[in-house]
Amino acid sequence: MSNIELLKQLRELTFAPIKDCKEALAEAGDDLEKAQEVLKKKGIAKAGSRTERETKEGIVKVVEKNGKIVGLKLLCETDFVAKNENFQVLFDSVLSQIAESDKEVLVVEDLDPALFEKIDNEVKEFMGKTGENMKIGGVLVTTQDAFVYNHPGNRVSSLIFFEWGNDEAAKELALQVTAMNPAYVHFGEVDKDEIAKLTEEFTAELKAAGKPEAMIAQIVEGKIKKALADNVLMEQEYIRDGSKKVKEVLPADMKVHKFIRIAIWS
Repeated sequence: MSNIELLKQLRELTFAPIKDCKEALAEAGDDLEKAQEVLKKKGIAKAGSRTERETKEGIVKVVEKNGKIVGLKLLCETDFVAKNENFQVLFDSVLSQIAESDKEVLVVEDLDPALFEKIDNEVKEFMGKTGENMKIGGVLVTTQDAFVYNHPGNRVSSLIFFEWGNDEAAKELALQVTAMNPAYVHFGEVDKDEIAKLTEEFTAELKAAGKPEAMIAQIVEGKIKKALADNVLMEQEYIRDGSKKVKEVLPADMKVHKFIRIAIWS
C-alpha cells in the first residue's frame, strides 16, 4: 500500500487532520494499527490546547434507555464534525454510558466522578483525532414519565412532564417549547425579584404619566403579565394559531408540571 493510500485510510479511520495523520504514520513506521494508537495517545495530551475555542455545533438527543429517560448535549466547533459518522458513534457511546447512572442527573456535575472521567477521556481522545474542541454541554437521566420530542436535525430536544391530558397535547407543548423557548410554565413560577423590579419600574412610569393612584396597581398587573407573557409557556401565543394562548388549546384536565429544553443554542 502506498503512503498516499495509507494516509487516506488513516484519515478515514480516525478523522484526524492530515498533518497529524502524516506525523503518526512516520512515527509508526507506516504501520496503520500503530499509527491509530499514536493518534489515540496524542488525543488526550493535545486536548488541553483546544479547550478555549468556542463550541457552537454538536448533537442533542433524548432517548428512553434502561427504563429511564436519558439525554445528552455533545458540543463541537463545526457542523462538518457534528455530521460526521464517527462523531455520532462517539455520541451514542457517551449516551449509553450515561444511561448506566443509578441516580437522577440534571447537570454534568451530578454525574458520578468516575463515570465523568471515563467519558471525558473518551471525548478528549476524539478531540485529538479531529483537531476540534469538544465538550459535554448537558446531560439528563430521570425515571419520571415525560413526553420526549427530538426536533429533526438533533439540535434541540424538549420534554413535557404532565398528568392526564394526552400525548397529542403533550407533543404540541413540546413543539411550542422547542420553538419559543419559555422560561416558566405558569406565572406563579416567575422569580419574585423579577416581578418586584417590573412593579417598581411600571409604577414609577405610571405615576410620572399622572395616572390616578387608585388605578395604578391594576394597570401594573396587566403590564407585568404582558411583559412576561413570552417567557411563560401557558401565556404564550400558540404557534399554530396566534389568536389563542397555549393554555386555551389544552385539554381541560391536563396538568403540566414542568418542561426541560436542551438545545445547542440555549
